[in-house]
Amino acid sequence: MARNFLFAAAAAASLAACGTPVEEIGNNALEAAENIVAVDNIAAIVPVEIKPPVNRLPQPFIGRWGLTAEDCTGTAGNNAGLMVIAPDLLTFYESRAAVRGLQAISPTEVRVTLTFTGEGQEWTQETPLILGEDGVTLTRLVDGRKLQYTRCGA
Repeated sequence: MARNFLFAAAAAASLAACGTPVEEIGNNALEAAENIVAVDNIAAIVPVEIKPPVNRLPQPFIGRWGLTAEDCTGTAGNNAGLMVIAPDLLTFYESRAAVRGLQAISPTEVRVTLTFTGEGQEWTQETPLILGEDGVTLTRLVDGRKLQYTRCGA
């Protein structure tokens, strides 16, 4: 009750400062205070779920990709151009690259930040992956070179 009175007094003082006579707002301020208190009693703070950035490649990019036809059909040792893309990992002949950042440019293009490990070394690389409209070709730009892959089994 004291809270209602304090709120009403504060509201009346605020409105009085604007030039409105206190007598005109007295009852309205008390009604407003009661409404606010009623709302305040049932109001709840709803936690907002903050989701971390999604660092997963979209489904159309997932699969086995070869620089040559032999990369898709060959055995270990003669498929050096094979790239296997999982949602959060790219696997190459002698290295693996974890997806650490992902920016969707369009439904067919993403810019990926990759953390590589292989042959006793570690490095980070940012590279665009561009899916052909046919879904059968994939272009990867690396150090100014354009690598053209074809989906295995296509």
